[in-house]
Amino acid sequence: MSEQERNARHKARMERKKAVVDERVKQATDVRGVIQLITGNGKGKSSSAFGTVARAIGHGQKVGVTQFIKGKWQSGEEMLFGSHPAVTFRVMGTGFTWNTQDREQDKRAAEQAWEDAAAMLTNPELALVVLDELTYMFKYDYLPLETVLAALRARPAQQHVIMTGRGAKPELLEIADTVSDIQDVKHAFRGGIKAQAGFDW
Repeated sequence: MSEQERNARHKARMERKKAVVDERVKQATDVRGVIQLITGNGKGKSSSAFGTVARAIGHGQKVGVTQFIKGKWQSGEEMLFGSHPAVTFRVMGTGFTWNTQDREQDKRAAEQAWEDAAAMLTNPELALVVLDELTYMFKYDYLPLETVLAALRARPAQQHVIMTGRGAKPELLEIADTVSDIQDVKHAFRGGIKAQAGFDW
């Protein structure tokens, strides 16, 4: 096949693809807040959520963030976004459950963090709310699932929400408009490489 023929076939294929994409764009007319769930055992769930935080800020939007079950050390995303005027940033702050080993303490901290998150979900000025590592709240029975689902349903109509964490409950999958399942194919930590600032947190 000559280059001219290859180019002609490529052009025809792209024309067909464009027609399909254009039709899908034309049919997508609903404008409302989207709930996204990023789950799975792979690395990158929070990183993806905070990429969207940067995107929202770039468009001049206000963002609310609540981080559930993070280490006591300050994450890079908190250092960057925590003092940003467009971001309301809250951290549960007790660290990972295997470090605290105190369910009652963790439950109280989760309830306090949820109060902050629930307030964000009622604030129409926030275009995006990130509930980072939320799924663990239900795994360890720190928060009632139905309370969170009710708050998600009642939020301002144009507010977007991103939830992250492993082992998402089926009810979270159902309420979400977009679900990404991040697979764990290979991880540096299992190869003996230490978690490092700026890359892992």
